[in-house]
Amino acid sequence: MMILRKTYLLMLIILFAGFSISAQEVENEFEYRTSVKLSYKPIKKLKINFVPEVRFKDNFSVDRYLLETKLVYKPLKFLSLSGGYRFIVNPRTEKDTEYLHRYEFSTTFKKDFDRFEPAIRIRYTNYADDDADDNFLRYKVALGYNIKDCKLTPTISAELFHQLSTSDVYKMRYKLGLEYKLFKKNYLGASYRFDYYLQENKNKHIFSIGYKLKL
Repeated sequence: MMILRKTYLLMLIILFAGFSISAQEVENEFEYRTSVKLSYKPIKKLKINFVPEVRFKDNFSVDRYLLETKLVYKPLKFLSLSGGYRFIVNPRTEKDTEYLHRYEFSTTFKKDFDRFEPAIRIRYTNYADDDADDNFLRYKVALGYNIKDCKLTPTISAELFHQLSTSDVYKMRYKLGLEYKLFKKNYLGASYRFDYYLQENKNKHIFSIGYKLKL
């Protein structure tokens, strides 16, 4: 129960930190994403994820293609360690196609209480957005709820992006998600993310839909 209370407290701190900046006129961007996640466990404590993704601009033209692989190792029931690599293709009309290489390392603490599923994650990456070249620490708190006798699982989360070169908060990300279990090992998910930039006068609204298969 102590971990659950700490998760709630950390989520509130991150939430209020993101809205502590005074309101001002901002530009709102919209983005749409679709992905397929394949998850495979070769051994008991190790999981391999493979995720192709396509991102679209607000006019639904293709923005980027992504291919991500990740290894997740779970040494303890409540602790997961992971490392991932992301290859990005950025097709541009007036310039040559851009190819980007991104990596990440994460530590996640997660322990269920009754039907609540709180989690805390710390992640190191060399990006915040796909075109933001810098080193970041990302602090995320999330809470899911397993509804009794229901195939739907709602989640909420808040994430702070700490830019290491300047020691500033780059942006905040708030997410609402919903996952539906189609049948055994097959899931359909949808989410809305709100990115609140603290160093730029803009917000980004991200709508995603994805399919997950546990092999």
